[in-house]
Amino acid sequence: MSTGRKIIFVLALMVFVASLGAIVNHYVTGWRAEKALTDLGKLKTEEEDLVTDKGIVIGKYVKLYKKNPDIIGWVKIDGTRIDYPVMQTQDDPEFYLRRNFDKEYSVSGVPFMDADSDIFKPTCNWLIYGHHMKDGTMFHDLLEYADQEFYQEHKTIKFDTIYKGGQGEYQIIAAFYSQIYDADKDVFKYYTYAGITSEEEFNEYVKGVKELSAYDTGVDAQYGDQLITLSTCSYHVADKVGRFAVVAKRIK
Repeated sequence: MSTGRKIIFVLALMVFVASLGAIVNHYVTGWRAEKALTDLGKLKTEEEDLVTDKGIVIGKYVKLYKKNPDIIGWVKIDGTRIDYPVMQTQDDPEFYLRRNFDKEYSVSGVPFMDADSDIFKPTCNWLIYGHHMKDGTMFHDLLEYADQEFYQEHKTIKFDTIYKGGQGEYQIIAAFYSQIYDADKDVFKYYTYAGITSEEEFNEYVKGVKELSAYDTGVDAQYGDQLITLSTCSYHVADKVGRFAVVAKRIK
């Protein structure tokens, strides 16, 4: 082998090793983040209810609240890997975009609620964001709802607020692809309805998401229902603006 070819071979090998290392590191980091969140689930033990200035934290979530009072809920979809705490920091809305439950840097972050959604006020839609991780964690499984057959087998979402009276089950009414649009574009933007307080806004939102839905669930919602919207990234459009969302109403 000539000297030139040897150099090219060595350079190619170095690039391959570096790329392989980056891939391995990505999955190891994701695994560690997932394990850390799974371990948090073990803290959901029966304790005495805790009275706080915001409300009564039910016993199951007291240890988690004491570990990090930014937690406001827990979301779970049976039959998927979605089983995570939900955070909220209204003064710094995207704080948990790239931070873990312990507030340390983490590429996968932790699911968090939009600052305009408020579990303590009569806002009709709680909008929760989570990353679409390639290793299958966070809200990756949410995109399975693009398939109607998957929906038929997973029609409900469980979402608890950590506060007394906030535990519930939600029936899915719509699942759809969308994207982040320019502010001046006249089109339905589901992500702008995180703080619904009026019947007009509620009806606009339900109409909009039902029209976008990949299929007809046969389930509708009326003003007065509590909605939950789970949102994640999707790669059906370029420039990282694609989104996929699932909307459900509380039934229990």
